[in-house]
Amino acid sequence: MKTILYISALLVLLLSSSLFAQTGVRFGVKGGYSLSTQYGITVPDIPYTVKTHWRSGFAGGVFAYFPVTESFGIQQELLYVTKGSSQDITMNEQPVKTNTKYNLNYFELPFVFRYTFAKLGNVKIYGSSGFALSILLNGNSKLNGTVDMGGTLVPFSESTKMEGVDIFDYGFLYGAGVDFNLLNKKCFFDYRFNIGWNTLMMPTSKGQSPAPLRNQDYIFSLGIFI
Repeated sequence: MKTILYISALLVLLLSSSLFAQTGVRFGVKGGYSLSTQYGITVPDIPYTVKTHWRSGFAGGVFAYFPVTESFGIQQELLYVTKGSSQDITMNEQPVKTNTKYNLNYFELPFVFRYTFAKLGNVKIYGSSGFALSILLNGNSKLNGTVDMGGTLVPFSESTKMEGVDIFDYGFLYGAGVDFNLLNKKCFFDYRFNIGWNTLMMPTSKGQSPAPLRNQDYIFSLGIFI
């Protein structure tokens, strides 16, 4: 799988190099709100049940837009994105309940195809799809829980870094947005959904098996061409 990742990254660089030779390339910055969670895969005989909650954070960086036609173009981005989730975990057949917060911070390289399908005066509405390669910069998990000792709840807590979690992630993305003019600047507001394909073995409580989870996030951002 890592070989596929490296090949994809190489293809992105090659495409980018050829596109830089074209005229009309635009650069800009973007930033906004990331609403992320993590979803599990079906694994038999896991010793726990999980209820997942969202993590909110920041997503932003720089981008280059390569027009191919008047309506179609390719946008390559370099972003900092916060991801993760909060997981309520109940150990099956054990008097243990925990809440674990996963905080993950990524360097992300989305490669996005944009197609404008409607124009309303100076406003353009477009759809987008593509893929993203991500590298984990840092992260941690913070666990708080209780053990039922014959009717008495005994609290405990743990904090760990992301040792053993794959630093690479990759996924498919799609979304929509609008181009418009604001204060004589060309801008856009963008909605995007990114669903991860890589299964990350996230730490649970000490001595327990890790939880197989995948990232997904919604990003709402404002971009400005400079």
